[in-house]
Amino acid sequence: MDVQSSSPSLTQEIRSILESSYAKMSEALPDTSSALITVRVADSEAEFVSLVGGGFPDWGIACAIPSRDLIVLKSPLKFEYSRGFSQVVTHELAHVVLARLARGERIPRWLDEGFAMYQSHEWRIGDDVAVARAVLTGSILPLSQIESVNAFKESKAQLAYTESFLAVSYLYHEFGQGTVEELTGHLATGISLDAAFMKTIGSNYLAFQLEFEKYVQSKYNWTSLLADTLVIWIGLAFLFVLLYFLKMRRSHRILEEWEREEERQQGDHEFPQDQTQT
Repeated sequence: MDVQSSSPSLTQEIRSILESSYAKMSEALPDTSSALITVRVADSEAEFVSLVGGGFPDWGIACAIPSRDLIVLKSPLKFEYSRGFSQVVTHELAHVVLARLARGERIPRWLDEGFAMYQSHEWRIGDDVAVARAVLTGSILPLSQIESVNAFKESKAQLAYTESFLAVSYLYHEFGQGTVEELTGHLATGISLDAAFMKTIGSNYLAFQLEFEKYVQSKYNWTSLLADTLVIWIGLAFLFVLLYFLKMRRSHRILEEWEREEERQQGDHEFPQDQTQT
């Protein structure tokens, strides 16, 4: 791994994340390429744009360019990250590794993003609420629409990423670990998406999409939304009680300090009686 950054400590941190993540991915995902993966860290927006080119969404914080074995990151020392930095690095590395398995053949964007999110463990509290809300409002995205994720606004893009994660998780859960790798391997031979799905799971791409949508609609509904909302409120209530307890404890300490200070002041004003005789 070749990491190029203006910060030596950041360079070492990125290299450590890459080595650890790559080792875990390589256990199940063979990497037949010997090309060096390069990571460039941009200290400014202008530098980032010059490295990734135009058309990149303004909410993007990092980018993988597998055709160049390149990962470009905005420096966490200069930019705010809404996700863990190690998650972002692992996410982008996963794009490169999966693209290498595909040998330059096109893979669906949801598969690419879902695999990257799965590898970087990016499911967050509240994601299931967002999916349930999308199901109830009829705004769930068909997997084929996720191809245009870079043109989405940030909230819609987040839903697209979450659905991608769910789709990949569903593949693993229903058809076994290694399913995504097998599917990508079939795509690498140049066959159609339909044929690759038939070889991997025994049904075509359209059938899988319908099956996945049915799964999402059955799992994420009013029940899950209310359950997750209840959990959130319980968590907020617990936090409120904890903050109240800490505040009361602090107030008690302050009162004790005031009492001790008052006792010291009273002691300073007490003088011993004059016992001399005339």
